[in-house]
Amino acid sequence: MKRTVWEQGSVSSTLEDAPPPELIEYFETVFLGTPGGLQYHQTTAVDKLKRIDNCYFLFLRRAGVMLGSIGYVLREAHTGDRTHKTWLIRYFSMKAPMRTKKKGKVKKRPIENRGFSLLKDITHIFHENLERLRDFDMKETPQAVCTGLVEKGNDRSRNFAEIGGYKKIGSVDTFMFSRLRARKNIKVEQLPENEQAEMRKVLREFYKDHALYHDDYIFFNNDYYVLRENGEIIAGLQANREKWEIQTIGNKFLDMLFNFVSKFPIVKKRISYEEMRFLGIEGMYYKPGREASLYKLLEGVLTLKEYYLALLVMDVRSPEHKLFMTRKKLGPINAVVGTFEADLYARFYSFPEEEEREIIDRPVYFSIYDNT
Repeated sequence: MKRTVWEQGSVSSTLEDAPPPELIEYFETVFLGTPGGLQYHQTTAVDKLKRIDNCYFLFLRRAGVMLGSIGYVLREAHTGDRTHKTWLIRYFSMKAPMRTKKKGKVKKRPIENRGFSLLKDITHIFHENLERLRDFDMKETPQAVCTGLVEKGNDRSRNFAEIGGYKKIGSVDTFMFSRLRARKNIKVEQLPENEQAEMRKVLREFYKDHALYHDDYIFFNNDYYVLRENGEIIAGLQANREKWEIQTIGNKFLDMLFNFVSKFPIVKKRISYEEMRFLGIEGMYYKPGREASLYKLLEGVLTLKEYYLALLVMDVRSPEHKLFMTRKKLGPINAVVGTFEADLYARFYSFPEEEEREIIDRPVYFSIYDNT
């Protein structure tokens, strides 16, 4: 599906349900992040982009060249006993420069400003009713919630969210868990496929007090691992293999230090800017009273997969976040790099006030697959 939704001269906007080659090419090379902070290239992002379904893209082009894009992923998520239609904003990007002429002179503008302004105007009709992404002529506005993460300091994305009618409903931390020595003799087990259905029920109950929980990417590639005690699962987690290329962590001194020490083979095997290998963690579970087993499982999975870093993203109000911040012992990489903060923005459509409040008042579940 490809539909032109706006056109003026050589500039146009299209609605599409599959990523075109220029978007794939863009994410093959682009460094994400906020100037002055962490800037990185998600080397696994293209594979995910090619696999994604139920995603609708808006593209802004000039003379056929992509200037910007924004994607909306549709899925179902759970808040307590309720199931909600949710939209997640992804693949927001501004690419090419635009110039405007005035009185015979060429006036240069920052790379994104004009394209960004146009993209805001063009997406307005959809922000008023996201169901139009599926049916452009839709008049009714069904119940739905749309969310998106905005990194601290990213004023452009924050401006886009606020103009689109979104409001901040929470804060999110992303941080590294590292062990630079293998922890042996931890009996980690890959969860058999015939036990996944039952584990889905366990996880659904575990996250019943969270908002917008979904298990779309749990058990992906059969990479769910558990610890057992007397045959009972006492801890579990999904661990995806990920790899980034780091341009900067936002600190010139630390960049120089990392680049220097990573020249040594013993360090380069564990961490380097060129190939920052880590496990993306989600779907964590621990039996009440056995919180310490989650740390043990993380250490065991890192050893089993021969990795040294894990990345976690979670609502700062969640019990899981409190567990990690209380126990600490996140490893040397976290001590150096620290935590990356973001705000969660949401817009509610046709929501009764009571249901909207249920989501706002709960910690939101985040999928690492969506954020790597």
